[in-house]
Amino acid sequence: MADNRGGYRRPEQPAPVSGPGKLSRRTDGGPSQPQQDLPNAAYGEQKDFQNIQQGAPMAGGGGQEDMPPPLSAPTMFPNEPITSGADAGPGIGSEAAGIQTDLSKADIQNLKGFVYSLEMAANQPGTNPSTLALVRALKAKM
Repeated sequence: MADNRGGYRRPEQPAPVSGPGKLSRRTDGGPSQPQQDLPNAAYGEQKDFQNIQQGAPMAGGGGQEDMPPPLSAPTMFPNEPITSGADAGPGIGSEAAGIQTDLSKADIQNLKGFVYSLEMAANQPGTNPSTLALVRALKAKM
């Protein structure tokens, strides 16, 4: 064809195989997006623009997907006890970890205006037991 369209296109970065369903991925390398130039850029803007494009994943550029490691992966903190952050067992406690375990006076003052709304939410069918416990604790502290 005169305009070089159609026909077989050899993939640039082929994937070995695609997974089923929502795990499927393109195996032909996908579309790619080249870096663009900024028209009529002022002094220094072109370089900044290029640096920004290099830091952002472009379409088809093979950017990193932020996927959490699987549960079967080895721990990232092998020397930290499993009870770290809890108030039982070895490791730091909840206070050292910055976990609040009780309502402070400032929290109670801030939540006073929401007691009516929180009570309505707590009285709905199927309410989470934690919500009920929060409302009861808040009312008991007032």
